Amino acid sequence: MEKLKLIPLYTQGLHHAEFGQFIIRLYEDFGKTSLDVAFDADFKTLFDALQSKITTYNKALEQIRASEESKKIAEADRNRDADVQALKDSIKPYRNAKNETEKSAYTAVKIVLDQYKGVENNAYEEETIKINTLVAKLQSADYTAHITALGIGKFITQLSASNNAFNDLFAHRSYQTSQKETYDVKALRKVMTAEYNILVTYIVALANVKTDSFYKEVLGVINNSRKYFSDVLARRSTKPAATPPNAENQ
Repeated sequence: MEKLKLIPLYTQGLHHAEFGQFIIRLYEDFGKTSLDVAFDADFKTLFDALQSKITTYNKALEQIRASEESKKIAEADRNRDADVQALKDSIKPYRNAKNETEKSAYTAVKIVLDQYKGVENNAYEEETIKINTLVAKLQSADYTAHITALGIGKFITQLSASNNAFNDLFAHRSYQTSQKETYDVKALRKVMTAEYNILVTYIVALANVKTDSFYKEVLGVINNSRKYFSDVLARRSTKPAATPPNAENQ
C-alpha cells in the first residue's frame, strides 16, 4: 500500500498573517467535517493546545498593525510640523519690507504666529486643535488682505491639509495602539509551528498504521490547507514550495 504523506509546504515562506490564516484554515476545514476530535484523546490534546494559541497570535498580529499605524501617525505629524515651519519661514522675507502694506501684513501675521510658538512640541491632540485655530484665524476675513499681500495663502492651505491628514489617521487608529500588553509574534509562531508539526506528524504516522478511516480523513483535512498555501507560495514564486529538511517545514 502506498505510504500516505503530507503535501510539501515551506511554512517559513508564509507571511505572519498568512501563517495565522493557515492555522485557522485547519480548524475551519475540520469543522466542516463530521469528524469527532474526541475520537483520539491524544490528538484532541494536541488539537486543542494549538487552537488555544490562535487568539493570542491574532493579538500579536494586531500589535504589528498597530505599530505600523504608529509609524504612519508619527510621519504625518512630522509632515504637519514641517508645514508649520514653512508657514513661519514664508513671512521672513518681509521682515524688512519698505512697502507699508507688506510691512503691516508682516506685523499682523507674525503676531498671530508668535501666539502659536512651539505648537509642534505639543501633544498630538493639543497640536491638532491649535493648528485648526491658527488656520481658521488666518483664513478669516480679518486677515484676507494681509495673506494676499504676502502671498502666503498656499502655505496656510498646505498646513490645513496636513493637519487634517494627521487627524484622520489619529482618529481612526487601532484600539491596539493604546494597549500595554505586548506579544512576540516570532516566538509565538515558533511555538505554534512546533505544536503543528507534532500534530501532523502524529496523524501521518497513525494514518499509515491504523485501519480506522479517522486518521486518513484528518490527514486529508490537513493536506487541504497545505495544498492551498503551497499554491499561494508557488504563485508568489519568491521561495520554493517544496519542503526543505528542517523542523519548521513539515
